[in-house]
Amino acid sequence: SCDWSSDVCSSDLKPLLEAIGREMNISVSGVENFDPDTPTLLVANHACLRDVFAIPAALPEACKVVLSARLAYKNSTPETAKRRTMIEDALSAIPLEVHGGKERLQIGLEMAKQALNDGWSTLIFPEGAYTGEAQVTKGRTGASRILFSAREAGKVRLLPVGITYDPWPTDLDAYLPQPEEISVVIGEPINYEAALADYKNASDREAARRALRAPIDMAMRAIADSTGLPYIDEAIKLKFVDRKSVV
Repeated sequence: SCDWSSDVCSSDLKPLLEAIGREMNISVSGVENFDPDTPTLLVANHACLRDVFAIPAALPEACKVVLSARLAYKNSTPETAKRRTMIEDALSAIPLEVHGGKERLQIGLEMAKQALNDGWSTLIFPEGAYTGEAQVTKGRTGASRILFSAREAGKVRLLPVGITYDPWPTDLDAYLPQPEEISVVIGEPINYEAALADYKNASDREAARRALRAPIDMAMRAIADSTGLPYIDEAIKLKFVDRKSVV
């Protein structure tokens, strides 16, 4: 059962996502920080594959979810085909190809930016993968690139979202509901305007890189604070072939 406020199970959510959410023991706090009238980039830590269903089910309204293209499209076995169908039926996914070079990566980033500009709140996992460790690691700057480019067309909020499990997941790739308690914390919005100004005024690549780092570092540290998880100031190394990669 779900310990939700009355407005969380929005009729905008896909029916299968609602059904999955009802099978998960989810508690949600910080719903008041979510503004349904403002497009929001939601950045979350990544504990296991079930995050991609649990967080959207916990939100007050439907959102887009940025996923690894390998996860969204992989169809090589009956099990991965079943998972792919479930993702397609439950989520409004934006595929991000993190192993196909800058050109393919840019396509996914542009899709996420356009979703925000179209009024969708959009969820992304900046750590890029999950490891099984109960910790929050340094996020990648793709989320900041989406945020800054979408901000050019209008107001966009940045919200940190923390997710924890009790017990902590060991079957990391399991996507069906498990007998565990899931806590989702929607944090207060991150003020990234100074970083955006620094990015626009950057005189060299290093200054631009620092400006891109700032919002996502603030968000990931806020997630660590809200969940009580340790923060690791180092990014997860992504392998070329990584079943667990969800960006």
